[in-house]
Amino acid sequence: MANNASPEQNQNHCSAINNSISLMQENLPTLTLSGKIRVTVTFCLFLLSTTFNASFLLKLQKWTQKKEKGKKLSRMKVLLKHLTLANLLETLIVMPLDGMWNITVQWYAGEFLCKILSYLKLFSMYAPAFMMVVISLDRSLAITRPLAVQNNRKLEQSMTSLAWILSSIFAGPQLYIFRMIHLRDGSGQTEIFSQCVTHCSFPQWWHQAFYNFFTFSCLFIIPLLIMLICNAKIIFTLTRVLHHDPHSVLFGFSANYVQTVFKQ
Repeated sequence: MANNASPEQNQNHCSAINNSISLMQENLPTLTLSGKIRVTVTFCLFLLSTTFNASFLLKLQKWTQKKEKGKKLSRMKVLLKHLTLANLLETLIVMPLDGMWNITVQWYAGEFLCKILSYLKLFSMYAPAFMMVVISLDRSLAITRPLAVQNNRKLEQSMTSLAWILSSIFAGPQLYIFRMIHLRDGSGQTEIFSQCVTHCSFPQWWHQAFYNFFTFSCLFIIPLLIMLICNAKIIFTLTRVLHHDPHSVLFGFSANYVQTVFKQ
C-alpha cells in the first residue's frame, strides 16, 4: 500500500525515530579490530597515492619548463594532468576523511562541515571517473577523426571543463541530503552520540534508491560503457584499415597512429 503521509508527518516520524533510537541503544559504536585494519590500509594507500600523483605532477611541471617559450604541453599530457589532479583531489579528501571518520566513529565537525565534506567527497569521486571518459573520447576521436581533432584545439579544453562542471553539479544534492542527527541518553538531556547521515532526507524510500542508483551509474556503469564503446571504435577502425591495406598499416598508418596518440 502506498505511503501517502505528508512531509510534516514524515518529519515528525523521523523525530520520533531519533528519540526512540536514543532510548533503545545500549551500546554505542566503537572502533573494532576490522575498523583498525581498514584505517591502517586507508592511510597506507593515502601515502602511496599522494606520492605517486604528486611525483607525476612534478614531472609534468618539469616537462613544461623544458618546453620552448610559446609551446604548450601535448593534448595527452594536458589530459593526464587533469586526471592526476582529479586523482590527487580524491586522495586528499576521501581517504583522510574516511580514515578519521572510522577512528572517531561519530561526527564531531558540525553540520556545516558535514554537508561541505560530503559534497567534496562525491565531487572528488566524480572528477576522476569523468576525466577517464574524456581521455577515452579524445583518443577515440584522435584515431577515428584525426584531422578534426587537430583542427579543433579547443575540443580538449571544452571536454575537461565540462567534466569538472558536471562533477560539481552532480555532487550538489549532497549539500541537501546530509545532515546531523544527535542521540541522547535515556533522560533526554545528555547528548551521547552524533552522526552525519542522510536520515529522513528522502520523502520516500525509492527516492533514496533512485539517487543511489544514479550515483552508482554515473560513477561506474556509464563511464565504463563509454570507455568500452570508445575502445571498440578504435579497434574497429584499426581492423578496417588493416583489412583494406595491410602494407600501409604496417609502414605508414602505424607511424601516424603513434604520432597521433602520443604526440598530440
